[in-house]
Amino acid sequence: MINIILADDHHIIRTSLKALIEKHEGIKVVGEVSDGFAVLELLEKGIKADIILSDIVMPNLDGIGLTKTIREKGYSAKVVVLSILDDEKYASNAFISGASAYLSKDIEEDELLFCLQHVMKGKRYLSSNLCISILERFNSQLNMLSQNMNSGINFSEREINVLKLIAEGLTNQEIADKLYLSRRTVESQREALISKTGTKNSASLVRFAMRNGYVA
Repeated sequence: MINIILADDHHIIRTSLKALIEKHEGIKVVGEVSDGFAVLELLEKGIKADIILSDIVMPNLDGIGLTKTIREKGYSAKVVVLSILDDEKYASNAFISGASAYLSKDIEEDELLFCLQHVMKGKRYLSSNLCISILERFNSQLNMLSQNMNSGINFSEREINVLKLIAEGLTNQEIADKLYLSRRTVESQREALISKTGTKNSASLVRFAMRNGYVA
């Protein structure tokens, strides 16, 4: 049985959450309150809760403050923060404060149940839509960084051709034959590319080329 205390200053949300949660066998709401202080009062009275499902924005004591206090007082209850603030900085603050999960209020029922079960196993959880948002932003930043790196290095057409053939795994002699160059020229070109990109060897040169879009 998973015993849950609901903390949200909107009565209709608490009522909806309780109805949704208690549809499922093995989950029980043992308390409903409107702020963090009321949660602490229930715990001090001896109410046993496995999970505190708490809004992040509440009067008197909000979800972050409640999470910190629960951790400081040594209560075993885990905190799952439920919020309309779909921003990673709030999620980060929640986890730093000791929360076990951070969920967006537009979460689907199946994901909420999965999260509760996941947290009961001692693990942490971040809602999928926020995870995707973070990954998309991270990918965008990587692309911008890559573009900035690319704009600082100007490769000649010959250098690009040599770089692509190096990435294909060709030897210096094979590259020389394909491009109608001497082997010594290709060797010099390879060394120049390594120096120009700040890489250490041919393997790291290829990784650099792939990471920055010079080769597929």
